[in-house]
Amino acid sequence: METQVIEKIEKTVSMPVLKLAPVYPQARVHGRVITTKVVGVSFEGRQEVLARLQMGDRVWLEMEPTNPFDRNAIKVCRSNGEQLGYLSRQLAASVTPFFRAYGYPVKGKVSLLTVSAWDGYTLGCVVSFKLPKLTHHNQDIPDFDWDD
Repeated sequence: METQVIEKIEKTVSMPVLKLAPVYPQARVHGRVITTKVVGVSFEGRQEVLARLQMGDRVWLEMEPTNPFDRNAIKVCRSNGEQLGYLSRQLAASVTPFFRAYGYPVKGKVSLLTVSAWDGYTLGCVVSFKLPKLTHHNQDIPDFDWDD
């Protein structure tokens, strides 16, 4: 009986302990909710994608391990797969361990649409997403409750 208990304790899944800073460049962390500006929005025709966005639209954040410029890259896409851009390099580096442990894209939403008149007009957006709680119970469940 004692050996069975010891075996179960040894097989406990270890979850990453995230210690996020409260502020990153162009981002804010409040508990598990992260609100951040999407970067890289002016490349590869993404301005047309941003022009079709509306406040509250669902977005998905997904690791892009094959990115040649940043191995921690996390891309931000619309529900139809169109890419908006990326999380900033600093923020992505901090949340990459979480994304690896979770193993699924994380859902978020468009919380602000922006425009810049610097060097012409450039559209931008701010997204919010909530890091789901990681436990051995929900590690195999790809969806989570936004309000949990």
